[in-house]
Amino acid sequence: MKKLGLLFMFIGIVFIAIFTLTNIQIPFTAWLIGFLISLLVSVAGMVLLIIYLAKEIKEEKRRK
Repeated sequence: MKKLGLLFMFIGIVFIAIFTLTNIQIPFTAWLIGFLISLLVSVAGMVLLIIYLAKEIKEEKRRK
């Protein structure tokens, strides 16, 4: 799950960079949809990493 979360976050960040920093000639609605999808992918990666962190903390507390 850790690698999947990192992959989602990386892909989302790359798409965010593409949609904000490049000069793509596309309609505003297409740009907005692409930007929102890239935000969702990035947030999904962050959520997966937070879940992974919570599980690791819980496991560490159980070991002690």
